[in-house]
Amino acid sequence: MTPDLLAAAGEALFGSEWRRPLASALDVDARLMQRWAAGQRGIPDTVAPALLALLEREASPLEARALALRRAAAAIAEAE
Repeated sequence: MTPDLLAAAGEALFGSEWRRPLASALDVDARLMQRWAAGQRGIPDTVAPALLALLEREASPLEARALALRRAAAAIAEAE
């Protein structure tokens, strides 16, 4: 896990102010997250699997909503 990958995942999950919310979600100190993001401390191997689980958990409902939106759009398009 690199600081760039950590930042990309954090921004995808929480937007531009991702460090503190991601630290909370991963149950780590916000200062430690800052150090990981800055490359001042190595990111432990345990972070990647926890981050993957968090990304998947957040993505699943969004995918379901996107599917429902596409179905509604298709139904409207067929009715025209």
